Amino acid sequence: METNIFLIIPVALAIGTLAGVVIGFFMRRRSGEIQRGAISIEASTVSGRGAFANRKIKKGEIIERCPAIEVDEGDVGGELVNYVFYGNTEDKRLVAMGYGMLFNHSADPNVAYYRQDSALGLELVLWTLRDVSKGEELFYNYGENWWITRQP
Repeated sequence: METNIFLIIPVALAIGTLAGVVIGFFMRRRSGEIQRGAISIEASTVSGRGAFANRKIKKGEIIERCPAIEVDEGDVGGELVNYVFYGNTEDKRLVAMGYGMLFNHSADPNVAYYRQDSALGLELVLWTLRDVSKGEELFYNYGENWWITRQP
């Protein structure tokens, strides 16, 4: 019996395509969502992107440690001015890596943060002020000064 290459190639391609579809189905993630640990980044209920709880989070739990760089206030411009934190002094700003830049504001926040010098360098540490339900958006208070500096 002779091997028919014209039959083997289409069958192999069909099996490969089917296997790819099945594997893709089981490995897929929801579109528009980025996850890490207790937090996911999704479309916000308030504005743009926001941080959401992937699971129930207890009061006082540290949910993110963001490596940060402290820079002079004058080095921050453009849209970046809306994503930095106040530094150690009035003329310093913290540029936080990680999800820390994507939390929205609330006058009734469920998250707070503090600046910490660690063995690896400066960090912005985010922790919960109360128990947070799975799926709840996470907010911290930007502070009165943030709003005053953005008035027309």
